[in-house]
Formats: sequence, C-alpha cells, structure tokens
Amino acid sequence: MLKRGVGYCNNTDCEDFAKGVFLLNHADNFHCPCCRVQGSVEQERGHYVGIGEIFKEVRVEYNYDPITKTYREIAIIRDEAMGDHYNVYTLHSPLIKTERRALKVAEGLLATLNRYSGPLGEDGVPRTTEIILSFDDSREELARKLNKLAETWASSDQKFAREEKAHEARAQD
Repeated sequence: MLKRGVGYCNNTDCEDFAKGVFLLNHADNFHCPCCRVQGSVEQERGHYVGIGEIFKEVRVEYNYDPITKTYREIAIIRDEAMGDHYNVYTLHSPLIKTERRALKVAEGLLATLNRYSGPLGEDGVPRTTEIILSFDDSREELARKLNKLAETWASSDQKFAREEKAHEARAQD
C-alpha cells in the first residue's frame, strides 16, 4: 500500500517555509531538507458516509494551506442517475492544487469506487485491484494470487451486472 503525502517546513526563518515536499511511503515525520527542523506532514486520506455499495458523489478537498492547516477548495462530482441509497466519498489531498485536476481525480474516483467493490486502503483511498503474477513465486503463492484475482474479477462483474439492471429499471420508470 502506498502512503502519499506532503511534508512542510514549519520554521518561519527557513527559505523553504511552507513549501511542500512530496513524500511516498513516509513514516509520518518530516525534516526540512534546508534547515533540518522537524516539520509537519499532511497525508492524502479519504473517507465515506452512507450505506450500500453504490457511490453517487465524490468530493475532493484540495489546495491545502500548510499555514492554516485547511483545504481552501472543494470539487464535487455527482452521478444524478443513482438512486436514493448511496454513499458520498471525500478525498483530502495536499497533492492537488487546481480545480481541473481535482475534477479529473473526482471523476476517476467515482468510476473506481463503483466499479471495484471491496475495502478501502488503510488511508481510506481506493486503489484499483492490481495483482502481480510471477512465475518465480512458489506454486502455492501463484495459486493463491490466481484465486484472489478470480474472486475479484467475479465480484466486479456481478456488481457491474447489478448496476446495469438497476439503471435499466430506472430508465423504464
């Protein structure tokens, strides 16, 4: 699981004060490369509210301000064709700075959340299902990965078929 975030220098006397440094698989701590003072880390994270497996809305909070520790803007994508019982997902990302990028990410997240069922990562950020198969693995390990891939594929196809039937029923009403 990839842990993404941005580290910020909190030393007001440093020339890199409040400048962001991309962090991948970080340990929740950051020391400014310029002044070596410990700074703060804003981790990319997400959460959802609602019931069921269908997501109607995705919100992306972006344009993070490290001084006030707030997100300045929010981008929202909705699928109005969804029914009454749905989830709303919110992503907080210090990596996104523009509305255009936030809307693209929100659109991709909505598609990902409704296509791939299953738990979110530890940070609440959905990841597409990716399983790397290697013929160098033991037979047991390769068989385990193939079974997991088959289960994921089957559940994804079943969910897609349920969504298609629900959409057709709504279209007939």
